[in-house]
Amino acid sequence: AAKAAELAVRQVNEAGGICGGRNVEFEAHDTKADPKEGANIATLLCNDASVLGVAADYNSSVALAEAPVFNECHLTQVNYYAAAPEIPKRGGEYTFRVYPPGENQSKYIADWLINGLGYTRFVALYETTDYGKGLYDAFVAEAERLGGEVIESEAVLKDQTDLSAVVAKFKAAEPDAVVGLIQYQVGAYFSMQARDLGLEAPLYGSDGLFAPEIINLAGDAVEGVRTVAAYTTESTDPVITAFVEAFREAYGEDPNNPAGYAYDAVNFILEGMDETDCASREAVQAWFASEMVDKRGVTGTITLDEYGERGFAPEKYIPIEIRNGEWVEVTE
Repeated sequence: AAKAAELAVRQVNEAGGICGGRNVEFEAHDTKADPKEGANIATLLCNDASVLGVAADYNSSVALAEAPVFNECHLTQVNYYAAAPEIPKRGGEYTFRVYPPGENQSKYIADWLINGLGYTRFVALYETTDYGKGLYDAFVAEAERLGGEVIESEAVLKDQTDLSAVVAKFKAAEPDAVVGLIQYQVGAYFSMQARDLGLEAPLYGSDGLFAPEIINLAGDAVEGVRTVAAYTTESTDPVITAFVEAFREAYGEDPNNPAGYAYDAVNFILEGMDETDCASREAVQAWFASEMVDKRGVTGTITLDEYGERGFAPEKYIPIEIRNGEWVEVTE
């Protein structure tokens, strides 16, 4: 994500800058997925008068910890990958989100599994975070509404590596599918231990699974794992193609799912700054509150509602799977 954000800034500077030819300085800060660290960094950025907008955060709990700080100092916070429900509404008028709220993703996955594939019996594991619990609650509600049932569930730590007890519990339940509202690290360890212990139910999950690293960690054990993406690197859409080619040229690798959202977030922050002639933090916030309608980005067309939330668009999700050691679009 940081590489994509840096790329957006570099491209704008190469094109002549913003606000009458001013170059933009890019800074990346690592919150270490720690809410306290996020709040400290937010305070640091608030105290720098030259900062007019921030793309933050990847982690829901961190985003929520940062929001009061950014709102107090009138610094626009654009969440690019934090999925917990109602972050903009809970965060305040300076908090926006270009990433669709996680409950939309959960609804899509439930519909895919039940109406698309005919599955009805699920087991679910989810992170003990705002991200994991929010997506889990939304999945359970939608699955039940559509006639499915979560017969077993387990909360796991975001860095948990021993999942053998969870696997054994799930295997005994004999589910149609496993739903993982988790990040790729847990998905990799779960898949390896499921293979070793003979749990054959397929793993479907949130887009935290979508990363090349899950294949590097788990190899053949993650063949067939499925999730959703905002775009694929094989897309022929010219907006996506231009981004993927520029990212490959700059970094010698493919962008992952968060990269597209981070790229969009930074580009819209830069557009807001330019359109308001870098006048003030308040001007950037006002632009986001009024002008973010039908804005085209790598991750689709974005409209923010009155709370700064990205609207629901089921067609924006692309189902993907790991096939022959690569992430590819699902074709059947």
